[in-house]
Amino acid sequence: MFLKALDLLRKTISFRLALWYSACFILSTTLLFALAYFLLASTLQQHDRDDVEQRLHQLAAQYQASDLAGLKKELALETRLRKSKPFFIRIAGPRNTTVFLQIPDQWAAFDVSRLERAPLAAPGDLIRVPAQDDEAVLEIAGTRLPDGGILQVGKSTEQRDSVLESFGRIVAGVMVPMVVVGVFGGVFLARRSLRPVRQLIQAVHAIEAGAMEARVPVRETGDELDELGKLFNRMLNKIATLIQGMRNALDNVAHDLRTPVARIRGIAEIALRSERDPDSCREALADCVEESDQLLQMLNTLMDISEAETGTLKLHLEPVDIPTLLADAVDLYQLVAEEKAIAVSIVAPPHMWLTADRNRLRQVMGNLLDNAIKYTPAGGRVEVEAYASQNTMVIRVADTGIGMTPDELSKSWDRLFRGDRSRSQRGLGLGLSLVKAVVEAHQGRVTASSNLGAGSVFTVTLPVAFPGGSPFPPNDQSTLTRT
Repeated sequence: MFLKALDLLRKTISFRLALWYSACFILSTTLLFALAYFLLASTLQQHDRDDVEQRLHQLAAQYQASDLAGLKKELALETRLRKSKPFFIRIAGPRNTTVFLQIPDQWAAFDVSRLERAPLAAPGDLIRVPAQDDEAVLEIAGTRLPDGGILQVGKSTEQRDSVLESFGRIVAGVMVPMVVVGVFGGVFLARRSLRPVRQLIQAVHAIEAGAMEARVPVRETGDELDELGKLFNRMLNKIATLIQGMRNALDNVAHDLRTPVARIRGIAEIALRSERDPDSCREALADCVEESDQLLQMLNTLMDISEAETGTLKLHLEPVDIPTLLADAVDLYQLVAEEKAIAVSIVAPPHMWLTADRNRLRQVMGNLLDNAIKYTPAGGRVEVEAYASQNTMVIRVADTGIGMTPDELSKSWDRLFRGDRSRSQRGLGLGLSLVKAVVEAHQGRVTASSNLGAGSVFTVTLPVAFPGGSPFPPNDQSTLTRT
């Protein structure tokens, strides 16, 4: 059990991050202390060398000034007054025979007799004489005197070794808490760094358990994990929108299929109960086909609205000339308008372009014109206007129809909503819902204003993309007016 838990822990990213951080921290700390030890040893060694070289030059100059007797007197005086650091001093004749030797009592373990057999070191080099019972070394520098003799000055490494040994003990004592700090620091940083990942995992588990509203907390730090959390939340929001759209579509379909399906069933039952009259059966079948077409239109419209609202509606974007599109839409409804003696007019500058789905915009204009003509009494008028405004295209459809109450206006965008005064007209109650969904799929917006008995105004605002960067052609700024 313990081994299994340990194996699972070993596989986690937190454990590996903590392990890597701890290893890097310990390694870098070790290298830092090793570098400090090396620099300290080099500094102390250079300091001892400088002391030896300086003392050597000082004694050589004094020997030249007062020969060996004067040098002995000066050294004896310094010894009594303890004016200088302890140094090993040796003067030998031309044959390297010792004629003067001064060595501190604490350095008696060094076998300096071998100096009589060793050649004189080159300038800048040192002769190293090890102690017989210790690891200390006597470092000796030498120079040739004017009379052919040899002057040698040396210094023991005991003090240097003692300092380095003390430094080593301090480092060893510091490394233990540093290792502990490195391990705990690695665990802390690993857990802190991976907190967004754990929150992401918790959100996934919550969603898996049915809490579709769960989201990943965003810290607004601007790092990669923060961006991952934002993208994940954005994906969840889109999924939630899709699910809600599917639910709404299914609810609407389930609710509104009952009437046409019941009507088709009633027509079929009546035909079955009636006598086998071919004309009656043909009429019943025609009614069934008509109801089926209306049912199919409702389903297609509901699917279009759901796709547009959930962002899955495919738009075939292309440059669209708005005045031409408006003229085509008006031509399509001109006959219906003439039957009711309704005047339809278009006011728009020519060659106003935007990038959009031509067929979907035809649906938008068709639904707006259909509503305007349908709910405008005979002798009324419908005005269609288009103009450019601050990188947007604005299309207004105004009528002198029956209008809507404020309550009806607020519900006019709902699916399958029909006002009390509109129930006498044929329709599905989906036209304005489709208009709103398609316009918003084009990153636009649609608004409406209405007064009861005074007509309605629908305003569609769409972002534009003009060929050449201008909504109007360079040499044609006229306004197209059509009635």
